[in-house]
Order: sequence, then structure tokens, then C-alpha cells
Amino acid sequence: MPDTEVITIQAKALTIDELVARYAVSNQADGKSTRTIAWYTDIMTQFLRYLKANGYQCTLSTFNIDIIRGYILFLRGRPRFQGHPFISQKGDLLSPKTVQCHVRVLKAFSTWLYEEEYTNVNRLKNLRLPKATIRIMEPLTSEEIRKIMSSINRKSYSGERNHAVLVTLLDSGLRASELASITLSNLNLKDGYIRITGKGGKERIVPIGKFVQMELLHYIEKIRPQVYGDDCNNLFFAQSGRPMTPNTVKMIFSKLARSSGVRRLHAHLCRHTFAVNYLLNGGDIFSLREILGHTTLEMVNHYLHFTSSQITAQHHKYSPMDRIQERSGQGPE
Repeated sequence: MPDTEVITIQAKALTIDELVARYAVSNQADGKSTRTIAWYTDIMTQFLRYLKANGYQCTLSTFNIDIIRGYILFLRGRPRFQGHPFISQKGDLLSPKTVQCHVRVLKAFSTWLYEEEYTNVNRLKNLRLPKATIRIMEPLTSEEIRKIMSSINRKSYSGERNHAVLVTLLDSGLRASELASITLSNLNLKDGYIRITGKGGKERIVPIGKFVQMELLHYIEKIRPQVYGDDCNNLFFAQSGRPMTPNTVKMIFSKLARSSGVRRLHAHLCRHTFAVNYLLNGGDIFSLREILGHTTLEMVNHYLHFTSSQITAQHHKYSPMDRIQERSGQGPE
């Protein structure tokens, strides 16, 4: 910690526990989602446990770059499910991406301390994020999508609903939580879009194609009223008759993975599949960012890199000059 730093009297009187509580209130006032606030608080709570377990005082003077670097080393050696009440520990360590997420939250907390004038310098400004390889999941192939769709029994309500859920996710790239929250009032089938409130309460328009418009219209007019009537505003429901939740969506895809034999299937994979196919079909990264609800191009650029490898593979299969040489009986030298 620099010698020139001055900690206010107010800050000296507060423990890190108390500052973390104030940080949560500040995030709530800024409009961050309940899930994001809980995630930030959980990561900060884990850091506090580390301080107490290693005999550090939970005062603001303890929150410095040297101790944080020691904490990063601790995280790199920590088993993945250590202390989890339901998941057995298999010896796998925390992934580099998870460690990076912890450091992101600590840096955000440090910035907040500075902006709120609890410190007169941003203590973690010079702390670099640990490197983490971002792996983009292989999108579903056309054959896998056909297998999944053919495994759905559309003679039942749940089958029709599951089919509508699947094609909607594949054509829109919605998150599971966003799909579960769709209401009839924010669904515009005439103009082909869904009005979505995403992370941080940000509203956006998500287009859907004509095929999905027709499938949803069929589901709404022929299937949905038979079970719930016309007075319910939610688009999708669980078997219990209650509005669908993100967990319901996960359970649907878990069953589809078993019945179709596409074991790697899960709801978020549909989002990746949509993004890659949107770019391969000629979409641009700027409109894709808006559709997916990303605030920056960072994540969208990863999809772009993936499509580049796809295009290269396609070129190797359909290279014009290779074809000409094959027809003339001359292979490459």
C-alpha cells in the first residue's frame, strides 16, 4: 500500500464485512440484478473466509494487492467443489476462468471503494486479471438438431411445449431465464419479435423468424388454451400449471438430451448454436450483440473466431481450384 494513501476516519471504523454489505446495497441501487448481487456477495464472502482462516484482520488496511495476490494463488490450488453440501469433491481444481471471475469482482470492489472515497487510490488498479482460455462450445449440428426434434412426442401438451421452447431458443439465442419470463404481452407475432428484459433490467428487441412465428402461433392457439385458458399471461408453463422457471427449462433439456441421444445438449448450447449460425448465414456482429444482449463486442468476437474456422473448413471441402484439379485428374504437387 503506498505511503501517501490516507484512509478516512469513517473507513477505519468499518470492517470489510460491513463494506461488502454496503457494496451490495450500492449495486442494488444501481439496478444490478438480484442474481448478480448475490454472485458478487458470495465471492466477497469467500474472500472474507480466506482472511479469517489465515489470521488476517478484516479491516480495510488488509485489502491490498499483496494479500489479493496470495489469495489468487490459494484459489488456483483450491478443489472445485470444496465444502459443497451436495456435490462430492473429485479432486479437480478451480478453472482459470473461475479464478478470473473472483479477481474481477475483487477489482470491481476496489474501484467502488475508491469511487465512494473510502480509499483515495484504487488499490487493485494495477492488478492484472489471471489469464483464462475461453472455450466456445461446438454448436449443434443440423443432424443433432433433427435428432432432438424427432425425439419429441408432439401428441402431448408437454411435447408441443418442448418443441416450441426448442425452436424458439435456436432461432433467438435467448437465455433460459429470458425464455421463461416471456409473456403474451411482450410477444409480437405479427412483426416477428419478442420484447425481452435481460440482465440489469435492460430491455431489448429479439427478432424471430417466420417458422418460429408459425410454431408459436400454433402453440398459443391450439395447445396452450386447452391447459390454462385465455386468462394467463405467461407463454410457457411447467407441468404443475405454474409459470415456467429457468430450472424448468434446464429440466426440459436434460430430458431431451436423454431421449434424443444428444447427451451434450443443454439450454445454453442453443444460444451458442444460434450465434454461430447467425454469423455463418450472413449476420453481422453488431446486430448479434444487440440480439444477445451483450454490452461489448468481446464475447461476440469469440463467435466470430469460431465461424472463421468453420468457413476455413468449408473452403477446404469446396475449394474451387481443388475441384478443378480433381476433375482434370491432377492432384496438388
